Amino acid sequence: MRHFIIAASLGALACAAPAAAQTSFPPEMDEEIVRSIPSPHEVERMAGTLERVADAVLDVPVGGVVEAIDPSRRVHPNETLGDIAGRDDPYARERIRDSIGGLSVGMNEMMTQLAILAPALRRSLADLERNLDRAIGGVDGYDPYWDE
Repeated sequence: MRHFIIAASLGALACAAPAAAQTSFPPEMDEEIVRSIPSPHEVERMAGTLERVADAVLDVPVGGVVEAIDPSRRVHPNETLGDIAGRDDPYARERIRDSIGGLSVGMNEMMTQLAILAPALRRSLADLERNLDRAIGGVDGYDPYWDE
């Protein structure tokens, strides 16, 4: 709800600002921004890929490296990161998968918020650009420091 209030406030401010000059942030950009945001399906697909990457990393044999670093540790040369992590936490692999799943839920929420905020942020950037142009004398030759 807080994000919605912020977005609505930014939108109201942006609408109230004068549209005296063209900016690098045209209104058509709103649709482009929203179209470029990944869909929930794409985020889920990325999460699945990330789970497979995590599994692949956990399946990397590191026993030889551990033994080279610390010869006193009893590690079989073919032991993997997952095997070593599983010694302290037998559910390590599942916890990693769960955290990736939670990450995808958070990413979907963030994409939804971005879709709501993007147009308001675009309008704010356009206002900032117009105000900076006006402040440095770029709009209609107006310069508050020299215009008497």
